[in-house]
Amino acid sequence: MRTLAAVVAVLALAPCAAAAGSFTSSDPQLDAIWSASVRTAHDMISPPVRLLPGCGVPPHETVILDGVVRDRCEYTGDIAVTGMTLYAADGASRSPVRDVLLLFARKQHRDGLVPEFPGARTYGLVDYTGYWVEDVYDYVLYSGDLRTARTLWPHVVRALDVWYPAQMRNGLMADLLPPRADYAGVDRKDRYVAYYNAQAVRVLGLGAALARWLHEDGATRRWSTRAAALARRADAAFWDAKASAYKDSLHGPLVHPQDGNAFAVLAGVADHARAVSALNYLDAHERYGYGNSIADNDDWSGGAWGDHAGERVYPFMSYYEVLARFATGLDASALDLIRREWGYMLANGPESTMWETIGPFGGGPVNHSWDHGWSSGAAPALTAYVLGVQPTSPGFETFTVTPHYDPGVWWARGDVPSPRGMIHVSWHFDADGKLVADVAAPPGTKWVRRS
Repeated sequence: MRTLAAVVAVLALAPCAAAAGSFTSSDPQLDAIWSASVRTAHDMISPPVRLLPGCGVPPHETVILDGVVRDRCEYTGDIAVTGMTLYAADGASRSPVRDVLLLFARKQHRDGLVPEFPGARTYGLVDYTGYWVEDVYDYVLYSGDLRTARTLWPHVVRALDVWYPAQMRNGLMADLLPPRADYAGVDRKDRYVAYYNAQAVRVLGLGAALARWLHEDGATRRWSTRAAALARRADAAFWDAKASAYKDSLHGPLVHPQDGNAFAVLAGVADHARAVSALNYLDAHERYGYGNSIADNDDWSGGAWGDHAGERVYPFMSYYEVLARFATGLDASALDLIRREWGYMLANGPESTMWETIGPFGGGPVNHSWDHGWSSGAAPALTAYVLGVQPTSPGFETFTVTPHYDPGVWWARGDVPSPRGMIHVSWHFDADGKLVADVAAPPGTKWVRRS
């Protein structure tokens, strides 16, 4: 096992693309994790390259790979994390995400489904249309590129007003796609799944925000109303009072999943009390020294997917759990998860990069992808929450500075790229224990500090 000092030395010596953004804090482990996560995202950017047959990426386009081994196609789910890391490191305007979004829009099916990768000819993955909508929202928020938002708008409408309604049964979203597959390739053994419903609530909310930015008031009202109704139904359907957490499905095996609970918190399906309870349940039942697993038992095991479901870690989904913890005010547990999971990958991998998965009992990734973009989410989480900078309107016209910390983090400083210029933030605690923040904001922006 490499020591933290050795990891920091490797990061200092190994070549990588320079990041305009930065993050430094009183915790050197978090600093090393931020740098390694950015390195991972930078590794995903490739000049035109021959991908596996069927990926569907034009040969002349810059590619955002999912990972540097295996299929290497562009996936909407991976972009949801890799894109955010690139925004924290370089800014949205400098990233190739825009071309990726337009490519997926051109590949959208008539029924509104967005394929999981551009060349996919199957029915797709049930959650990846939602990740494409999230990708569009994030890009517009961080870039301020309302012109591209307008170009993509008809495709967002088709996704939210055609595809999602077609998946509804009995007031809930149902997985009606023949493969019954998602980001993790899990067969939940039921059509009605908490994660799919909570994600749908969240995606409708993101779509409503995008509509508001484009002054599409009818869509804002329509999608907000649908989100609220689905949130109520999902909360009632999937809350397990005995466990004080959300169960995975209505009729499948009794599993309390990481994804369903994290997304219930992020989507507002859970009120604050249930959010705290659900996240505490994950800490009590899915916590390992190498991260948090995607399930609290092994009932998903078997078939081509493999065994030991309760010991498998997906940093992709742990990113959303980290966001849920910060959003709920559980700052110490969010930072603990980052240190355990991303710190474990950094200390134990053959490269100073983040792995696609962490195998059962802390083993290497099942698919041998030690450098995978969807696992880079620690960097944007640290920028948005520990440094504390988050845009609240497109292009950082307005933004907030809200530092989150624990006893190991008593100061932080860094730079956040925006279309209007670099935002510099530095905060620390003074001798009286008061948090003091210094913010240098570019012209044309307004910011507020929230405690």
